[in-house]
Amino acid sequence: MVKQTTDILSGNILEEDTRLTLRQLSDACSVRAEYIIELVDEGFIEPSGIERSHWCFNGITLKRVQTAQRLQRDLGINLAGVALAIELIEEIDTLRARLERM
Repeated sequence: MVKQTTDILSGNILEEDTRLTLRQLSDACSVRAEYIIELVDEGFIEPSGIERSHWCFNGITLKRVQTAQRLQRDLGINLAGVALAIELIEEIDTLRARLERM
């Protein structure tokens, strides 16, 4: 008799209405909070809330931080280059979505 095993994957769909604290975002991206703060200081991501203790980030920010990490790690791009690259990637995604609707 053959024994079969099934692996189950679970996850959450993150959208604009998803709210993450600074700690949740840094934990989800496996980075220090200081890295997230640096991204905010550079204007790369924008939290809602004025005080750091009240910052909230949306689900799209999670994707941006993860992409920034990959670009820096894999290509050695600095934050200014990362910001430009992600802006271009997001523009391409927008144009692709418009083409699909045609």
